[in-house]
Amino acid sequence: MKIVYGKNLTEEEISVVSNIALECGVLFDTARLLFYRNVDTVEKAKVFLNSNKNRLHNPYLLDGVREAVDRLILAKEKGQNVLIFGDYDADGVCATAVLYNALKDFGIIAKKTIPEREDNYGLNLNIVNKFNDEERIDLLITVDCGISDSDKIEEIKKLGIDVIVTDHHEPPEELPDCIKINPKINGQAYPFKELCGAGVAYKLSYALIGEKANKNLDFVALATIADSMDLVGENRDIVKEGLKLFNDRKTLRLPFKYLLGDYNREVTAQTLAYTIAPRINAGGRMGDALTALSLFTSSNPNEIFDLAVKLENYNNQRQVECDKIYKEAKEKISREKRDSDSVILIADDNWRTGFIGIVAAKLVEDYARPVIVFAGCEGYYKGSARSVEGFNIYDAINAQKDILITFGGHSQAAGVSVSKENFSLLRERINEYIKVEDVNLTVEQKIYAEWEIDKPIDIRFAKELELLEPFGVGNRRPLFVTKVNEVEAKALKVGSPHYSFLSPYLEILNFNGEKDVEKLSFPIEKSVLFELNLSTFKQRESLKGYLRNIVLEFNDSDEELPYKFYTECEKIIAGAPLKNSTLFNNISVNREDFKDYFVRLKELKGKFFKNTVEFAKKYFSDLELLQAIFAIKVFIELNIFEVNNGRFLFNEKVQNALTNSKLYSKIYSLKV
Repeated sequence: MKIVYGKNLTEEEISVVSNIALECGVLFDTARLLFYRNVDTVEKAKVFLNSNKNRLHNPYLLDGVREAVDRLILAKEKGQNVLIFGDYDADGVCATAVLYNALKDFGIIAKKTIPEREDNYGLNLNIVNKFNDEERIDLLITVDCGISDSDKIEEIKKLGIDVIVTDHHEPPEELPDCIKINPKINGQAYPFKELCGAGVAYKLSYALIGEKANKNLDFVALATIADSMDLVGENRDIVKEGLKLFNDRKTLRLPFKYLLGDYNREVTAQTLAYTIAPRINAGGRMGDALTALSLFTSSNPNEIFDLAVKLENYNNQRQVECDKIYKEAKEKISREKRDSDSVILIADDNWRTGFIGIVAAKLVEDYARPVIVFAGCEGYYKGSARSVEGFNIYDAINAQKDILITFGGHSQAAGVSVSKENFSLLRERINEYIKVEDVNLTVEQKIYAEWEIDKPIDIRFAKELELLEPFGVGNRRPLFVTKVNEVEAKALKVGSPHYSFLSPYLEILNFNGEKDVEKLSFPIEKSVLFELNLSTFKQRESLKGYLRNIVLEFNDSDEELPYKFYTECEKIIAGAPLKNSTLFNNISVNREDFKDYFVRLKELKGKFFKNTVEFAKKYFSDLELLQAIFAIKVFIELNIFEVNNGRFLFNEKVQNALTNSKLYSKIYSLKV
């Protein structure tokens, strides 16, 4: 893993940063963080640091807004039936709720619907026809979809239904022949293109009912975060205003109170991303997206509670199902030896489409290469692709379009459908594409940090970091680096899974950090990446670092070889692909050898254990050091031996086959 730091400033840039700091009344380092985020003038910095809803752009700068407002005025005057058609993800659900609420305030009680994931993304003629058959629809308004549905819109217009499209996706060459609002359509005066679907719905709402629309900025903020929009420009203003509604007990909606559980805590962008958004998306993933929409549009407290509980249960089921598919996918990759492919494609008829995107993203982290996970549908496979930095997975899929049913997406994520007969051919051709195009997938994984801390940290700096909130896509939370060598991590209290250790300039907390204790104790220089946080206890403020990663910086010396070998073993146990097989050239997987090590290790029960390498160095010869480390790691993975309170222990009741060890099985497969 390579750490990428913010750039070294030239003298001219230092002058610019100093001026920003002076004019905005912040520290040089705070101004430096702004500069790294392309906030590189005093004017930009003042806007960034003082975001508010008064700077939101005039919705009438968007093409189509005036025409849409006029059409809705006509619908209200004539008492026409209006149907809002959304999407099954959090953005689509929020966008539907935003427009539904706005039309209600305007005087139109609209019908509303969203498709289920199995119905596929976009307008669905069967659903529209069903509503129209029940009670004639005069006006259809799309939210978070529709811009690519020209053919379907023409069919809908033949039914005598007028259409307004509000969308934020990339517009195709052929635009629908109807009123359309999309900030990405070229040639319009609107100055910001990166609104989410709910953001576009909000713009139409504001044009319709004015400042009353601002009470729905909580939905828009949630959608902006959930749809991974860049938190810059107008999106930053929207999210900051929306978070104010979440953090005011008078304006916090009942659905959000139930979804948050503890609604007395501060709600941040991270809260929306990791607490609320997954629960909204869980409905769609479990085939019941309408539950989330009902939650957001109901006025019945009892129903709201029941729906929130239902989504919570869906989210729990989603986690279990994702874990199950993830485990099965890992086993399938290993069994089919797909971990040597440049792009990993795996499929299973029993997997559900709602979970494969999440699984694909996790597998990309594990294998550091593009992954496409496919679920079985009727006669074909539907896949979700995720990529690594520097590789355009959409281009690779597009090059195979002659054998595909459908596909779409962008460079880092895409969807694709292929017949089961063509699945193996698709796998073969995408991997051949890598060779022919000479794509380099061996790019070292990168992690971004601001700079290395080389002096005491000012508490004021930690306070000023709050000025950069909200953090998220396009405005990542700052990470800093401190160098450490051999450090002793201690549990915060007896039995706690959380640890802390001292770095040169502050204490660093490592939540659920037992896995890192050995690594930190190695006598090797390490770069520790951490978030900076201000802690207050009994009215006393102190700085704490929250550990986010540890990068060991090996050289090629014989002294560091055992630590490098240990680290590679750890990665294999964690499920990562083998990167340096030469380290295992002289490792034996002979069962008789393991019996010998088992006997010898059993005699060491109760001995002090600092870390695997030091333990092996003390009790085994230099010639067998790597083999001893390997045996210890295998036996600990199998729970035959364990380390507890710094002692090496033997579990007499545990019997486990060597082949149940990921580490043993992986190296065994290299030898046979």
